Amino acid sequence: MPHTTEPHTDAHDAAAQGLTATEREQIGRRARALWQEEGFPQGRDRELWAQAELQVLKGRTAVRDGR
Repeated sequence: MPHTTEPHTDAHDAAAQGLTATEREQIGRRARALWQEEGFPQGRDRELWAQAELQVLKGRTAVRDGR
């Protein structure tokens, strides 16, 4: 994956089903930040997307639960 693009695969699209547009955007931003923090690794798109998704959705649940 070139250093100038953010991680994205069709798996991301499938994983994003059932999410709001805002949640998908937040996850995409977090996945890109993780990708940059990790030094732009290739072949870890799904892993970084899943990590970002967990972080964003965990934050959403904490806010909803009043944490």
